[in-house]
Amino acid sequence: MKNNYIIRPREASDFDDFISLRRKVFGDDENFIEFFDNCFRDDYLDFLIIEDQYGGETLQASLTQFNMGKLVVPPNKVSEIAGKSIEMSYAICTDPAARGKGYGSHITVYAREIAESSRKLSMLSPAEPSLIKFYEPLEYKKFMYAEEGSVLASEHVDFEFSHLQTKVLTPQEYNNYRETILANRVHIKLSEGALRFAAGLAAPYTSGSLPTLDAGSADLAGSLTTLDAGSANSAGSAPDCEAESGAPDGSGFLLISDGAEPLAIAACEAAGADSLAAAELLTFSEDGGQKELGIAIAKALAVRCGAKRCDYMMPSRSGSETSAALGMISASYEELAEIYSAAPGECPPYMGFTFG
Repeated sequence: MKNNYIIRPREASDFDDFISLRRKVFGDDENFIEFFDNCFRDDYLDFLIIEDQYGGETLQASLTQFNMGKLVVPPNKVSEIAGKSIEMSYAICTDPAARGKGYGSHITVYAREIAESSRKLSMLSPAEPSLIKFYEPLEYKKFMYAEEGSVLASEHVDFEFSHLQTKVLTPQEYNNYRETILANRVHIKLSEGALRFAAGLAAPYTSGSLPTLDAGSADLAGSLTTLDAGSANSAGSAPDCEAESGAPDGSGFLLISDGAEPLAIAACEAAGADSLAAAELLTFSEDGGQKELGIAIAKALAVRCGAKRCDYMMPSRSGSETSAALGMISASYEELAEIYSAAPGECPPYMGFTFG
C-alpha cells in the first residue's frame, strides 16, 4: 500500500508533536529544543514527514538541517568546493511505529537536495558505524575522520609534564586557536551557531542564556591559570591538579600549557557521574592529532576535576589504522580527490564536533 505523505518545514502548530517525536526517539526535551533554536536562530530548518492517515495528519519523521560552517582546504589545494557552506543533517528520526516505510531515506535525500539547490554541501554524522552503509546509497561518502577513545585517571601514560596550566577561553578565542591548529588540514570552520552550540554544551546552558561570541584574541602569551600540576611520572601517575578557575566539573573551552609552552585546546563537558568528555581535543603539534600527547592531556584533565575517566575525540594522523569515519559528505568522488588523498604524510579531513 502506497503511503500518502508530504515533506515540509516545521510550522508553529507542529511544535508539540515535534517535541513528542524527539523525546520518544532521542530523549530531547523542550528546553533543549529552545537552546538549539537560540544557538542557530535563522540558520536552521526542521523538515517533517506528515502522513495522511484516515483523513488526519500524523507526524512520522523529522530531520534538522543547520549551517555547520564552511569547508576549509589547505593553501596547497585547489578545488571548486573549497569555501562552500555545509548544511548538516542532524537528529534524523522516524517514529518507531512508522519504521520500514523508507521515511528516513526520503527525508535525508530531500534535505540533501535542498542544500545542493543552493550550491551548498550536505553532510551528516552517522550515529553508529552500521549506518554508513545506509547513507552511502543516498550519495554520501565517508570523508571526515577522528580518533575516539577513553583514558582512565589511573592509567599509565608515557608522557611527562613539568608545570601543567589551563586557561579558560572565550568561544571566539577557542575558534581562533582552532583555525590556527587545523590550517593545514581539510576541516570545517564552525559557523557562529555551531560555535554557540558547542560552547553551550561545554559550559552548561540555561534557558535564554548563551555564551557570547566576543572578538577575543588568541594570544599565546596570554595569562594562564597556574595549577599545582606536578608531573606524569614513569609509573603513570597523573598530575595532582587543583583547579583554580573554570567549572568544578572540568567543563569549558580550555587552553592547556606546560609552563609557557601551549600544548592543546579542549572543549570539555561533564559526561555523567565520575566522567569527563573532551568533545574536541586538538594538540598544537601534528595539525591537532598528536595522539599520545592528547591521551596524556585527557588523563590530566580527568584528574584535575576528580573524574575517573575522560572520553576524547581528536583528529587522526596520516596512515592511522584506528580512526573512525564520523562525517559523510555529498560531494562527488572527483571533488573529494582534489582536496585529499591517502598519500603518506597527508592528514585526514577532520569535522570536529559531531553534535550527536
